[in-house]
Amino acid sequence: MGYFPGMSLRWGPPDGRFWNPPVQTLSHDELRRLQLERLGHALERIWTRPIPFFRRKLEAAHLTPADIRSLADLAAIPVTVKDELRASEREVPPFGDYRGARLEDCVRVGASTGTSGRPTYILWTRRDLEVDDEAACRGRYRWGLRAGMSCAHAHPFGLYGGGWHFSHGLEALGVLNVPLGPPATAAQVDDAVEVWRRVRPAEVRLFGNAAAKFSEGARRRGLDPARDLGLTVAGEDPRAQYRTVSAGLEALGMLGTACAEADGAHVCEDLAIVEILDRRTRRPVGDGERGVLVITTLEKDNLMLRYDLEDVVRTNYRPCPCGETHVRLFWEGRAKDIVPVAGRELLPIDVALALATVPDLTGTVPEYQIVRRRADDGRLHLRVELTPVAQETGFRGAVERVVRERLGVATDLRVVPPGTLPRFDFKAARVVDAQP
Repeated sequence: MGYFPGMSLRWGPPDGRFWNPPVQTLSHDELRRLQLERLGHALERIWTRPIPFFRRKLEAAHLTPADIRSLADLAAIPVTVKDELRASEREVPPFGDYRGARLEDCVRVGASTGTSGRPTYILWTRRDLEVDDEAACRGRYRWGLRAGMSCAHAHPFGLYGGGWHFSHGLEALGVLNVPLGPPATAAQVDDAVEVWRRVRPAEVRLFGNAAAKFSEGARRRGLDPARDLGLTVAGEDPRAQYRTVSAGLEALGMLGTACAEADGAHVCEDLAIVEILDRRTRRPVGDGERGVLVITTLEKDNLMLRYDLEDVVRTNYRPCPCGETHVRLFWEGRAKDIVPVAGRELLPIDVALALATVPDLTGTVPEYQIVRRRADDGRLHLRVELTPVAQETGFRGAVERVVRERLGVATDLRVVPPGTLPRFDFKAARVVDAQP
């Protein structure tokens, strides 16, 4: 039930570099004009359909759609946070009053992961899925995936929509989808390993400890993971999180991915307006500075207006040698995972990047956990898994020195034996609050 009848998201066929070349190479001015035009359609939909939740946002700012004449005027509209969506669902059952389409016009229901609290529900129309698939195809085309290739992944399914969206995005690209699911039981691992052995997927996307569990399952079956599956288990590369940026399934699941330059993830700016704001003042931050990601989705029936993901990102507006003109983002982490230390605000990625430079650990990261204190005592409280041999060879001192040099803070380091800290098959939780 799209509100742009007949408007195609496809402007041109793939050309080997880009999935949608005319859109991905629009000039800055052309891109801003397109965003403003599509924003006008979205605001008109909010006002006339109406979408009560977002119309109240406009009314609270004493605005009508006619008052938004430039992208800068968006700043006058109050932002929305997840707790407001939860409240809307609670107060206006069954799905709140922030939806842009009737339930009978939707074709899928799902839920968010709940990493920031109680999950919210998500509804998609066919048009919404078309927008998500377009963004997904661009993202995976940048990875080098092409029709006829195959990709295995371990996204969870069920009400959480990530597995479905990842799968359908691959299929829209013409790629063979190999949905392994998280390795929860030995039987599931065995089934996944057998399919993996037969297909030998060209691309693999796993999370957390999934690769290790699949490798263990392969060995249990008498297979060599590297030789028979093409699966190698390497230490965590913290820079991997900069290759993809998401605006959440409720907004735009695959907001962007990195090109071969690996210098930030190109955003689908024709499908979403991104603002990077200081989380306290709500004012825009400079290029390359950290701020929270606020997104307005374009082209969707179930749209979002100035939605604060409560994610920390930074921009890269430098021209990209690959030729794509859309801004690049670096996803730094969740605002809820910020750890104040000696006047600084640290995130797990800061610690991971520091640990990756410890001599003899370069490029990999040992298992670690940050303990957040109620009151900032000027030290980073860190738990790190190190073997007795590593401790004897001076790794403990090296970790403390590198953290002090890289992050500028003192460390309260607690070394624990391997296997002590929790492992994660999907999203890792690296920050824990100290017990009172």
